[in-house]
Amino acid sequence: MNILAIETATDICSIAYFKNDAMQGIEEANIPRKHAASLPMFYKTLQEKTHFNLNDLDGIAVSIGPGSFTGLRIGLSFTKGLTYSHDLPIIPVPTLQAIASERNHDEEFYVLLFSHRDMIYHQNYSAAGQLITDASVSKWSDLKPVIKNNACVHVNCDKFLEDYERAKKVQPSAKNVGALALNHFEEWVEKKPYTLVPNYIAPFEMNKPA
Repeated sequence: MNILAIETATDICSIAYFKNDAMQGIEEANIPRKHAASLPMFYKTLQEKTHFNLNDLDGIAVSIGPGSFTGLRIGLSFTKGLTYSHDLPIIPVPTLQAIASERNHDEEFYVLLFSHRDMIYHQNYSAAGQLITDASVSKWSDLKPVIKNNACVHVNCDKFLEDYERAKKVQPSAKNVGALALNHFEEWVEKKPYTLVPNYIAPFEMNKPA
């Protein structure tokens, strides 16, 4: 199966190409607030390096959230533009699940993703990597007692986890988005994704004054 994979849910902007289920190339960088300008350039560079053709793709995977409001919009909008022009399906990939794939599943663990102020996106996984809870967002003061005795992987939560020895910092990447999309293609594929929107997780609730 041939797909492109896009990750823009955080400060990382990343795009990867998979041919016959194997990654052929990737372009990515940590570039806060520059996704709109950088993603098209990364796409062009990747195309020049790997010589992929949109007509040969089976679909385009995109990190669907939760994450940065602006980053998710940019990633999905760019994906929709490519898929609409070539009648391709979209494979929306849960962002926290893509981040979770960075961990070796040898014990129950949490995935944490910084949102803003003291708000953290989080999700619980079993040692086998199976979902235990749905993705949620909580204040750190509420989440801290839960995380205290558990392993976790995190993105941009350094200031909250300075004393946590079982916390592993990871970087989101299109390589993980693409791998999950290939494994769950039939389950997740949206063949007519006209109404597809990012999973912001109750943005109005999150934006209330502290």
